[in-house]
Amino acid sequence: MPIGSRSHFPSHFAAVLVTPRVAPPANRVTYLAMYKRGDFVVLMLAVSIFGAAACDPDANPGATGAAVVYGTDDRLEVYEHPSAVLRAVAESAVAINVNAGALDESNPSRVVFTYSQTLGEAKDLCAGQAFADQIEPGICSGTLIDDRHLLTAAHCVDTARDCDGSRPWVFGFRYTSAGVLASLTADDVYRCVSVRASLNDGVADFAVIELDRPVVGHTPPMLRPLPGGLPLGTPLTLIGHPNGIPMKMASGGEVTVNNGEGIWLKATLDAFHGNSGSGVFDDTGALVALLDGGETDFVASGPCNIVNVISPAPTDDGESLTYLAPAIDAFCATPGVVSSACTCDGPCVPIPPADSCDTARMLPGRSQTITGSLLGFSDASRGSCGGGGGPDRVWVFDLTERSVVSAESSGFDTVLYLHADCGGAELACNDDITDTNRGSLFEVTVPAGRYALTLDSYNRDVGGFSVDLRISPAVTPPADAGTSTDAGVDSGSAPPDGAVVDAGSDASAPPPPDGGGCSASALSPRDATAPALAVLFLVGLGLARRRS
Repeated sequence: MPIGSRSHFPSHFAAVLVTPRVAPPANRVTYLAMYKRGDFVVLMLAVSIFGAAACDPDANPGATGAAVVYGTDDRLEVYEHPSAVLRAVAESAVAINVNAGALDESNPSRVVFTYSQTLGEAKDLCAGQAFADQIEPGICSGTLIDDRHLLTAAHCVDTARDCDGSRPWVFGFRYTSAGVLASLTADDVYRCVSVRASLNDGVADFAVIELDRPVVGHTPPMLRPLPGGLPLGTPLTLIGHPNGIPMKMASGGEVTVNNGEGIWLKATLDAFHGNSGSGVFDDTGALVALLDGGETDFVASGPCNIVNVISPAPTDDGESLTYLAPAIDAFCATPGVVSSACTCDGPCVPIPPADSCDTARMLPGRSQTITGSLLGFSDASRGSCGGGGGPDRVWVFDLTERSVVSAESSGFDTVLYLHADCGGAELACNDDITDTNRGSLFEVTVPAGRYALTLDSYNRDVGGFSVDLRISPAVTPPADAGTSTDAGVDSGSAPPDGAVVDAGSDASAPPPPDGGGCSASALSPRDATAPALAVLFLVGLGLARRRS
């Protein structure tokens, strides 16, 4: 008999999104009822026929068994995945809901799993099945959408026990190299305190839960709610915990069915029981959907079980997903919700700190990496080279000596610029790193003083970011090298707005032309020799032709 399970209807709703009723996806399997019989749970299943299966009543209550491999098994350990952008999302934003008693949290600096049953033992797997030797303490998966709320499937949190704090949510349960699990601390472990939005009507299946405290050390991904859905054939990546084992990433799937209303879709993603609630991402690392149901996990092969493989992959079927848009709409419509996930494209929220230079966060004047999200921030400024099309964020730092300052940003289509304090001259600006249309990078030499660093965006398609700020002492030029022109100018006179200055260039050189963009330095006298050489070349060419 095939081993697997599917979602069931929730017993409560914190907020319900009212949407036009459409026919549920074909072959969608749903738990209708549970009846305890001795040590087993009889599961009444409905597709178009009824069947029965038995399972441990405490092992994975309420979890969907979205499960199958389409063609080849695309599941990879996080450290094996080729996309740095998607790996960063996995490491920062993805959590697993684990069974009560699976963790030892007695030492906040070193949280460890005490659960010992392996996937192979739990599912009676045949020899050679993938990940059979890994422990499987998990129930469902989820994705962080702001600093205190997590998106998962509604059937994962449909009983009081699911949100009474007994089953923690753990970030970062993954391998960092072969056989080595990531170290965990108390900052990786949280508990559900309330369900803020939930819907499971046989079409959509989502829930947004509130965690017991703001999340530390983890940031949400870019959110991309799509009212109209995705085109057929769009490649997708599933990040979560198949069968409750350490995190896996499965790319290679694509959209095969789209209901056209931005509510549900199907895709050929390799998903398993425990992946319920897992985030589904596009190639930019943006969250676009979540997994809620699918095919059977394992099938019998003699006395043991093997992964259910469907080959070739279908072009008109797949795992059942719910789009992000209805979940975000329902969450943001919930009374009392204030979240960076709710932008002014929908319900508005108070402007957060650091939205402008006047309220900027003060940074130490040293090298560091800054992470966070631009979700919820406003469009307050723009640079000479770009920006102004989406939200921005500002940091201020002081330098006590002449320094080389460089900054590189990633996460979405960013713009970076540096000013001499709030309202001062722009000293550097970069829209896109050469040969890309994404991150930004600049380097400039500046004197001691206060500086304002702004991370801006090309458009409103933003989310989590990383800014690598590097500060080092500048080499003092020789005394006979001429007067140097530093950003900010020691004499107290600032360069004109929009000027991009490189310390060491001749102060007598003309400034860059208006709207000079993001060049790294001003014109120096030696640059003026180029036109003269060009003229001499043309004259010589003319003489040569006359001689012939």
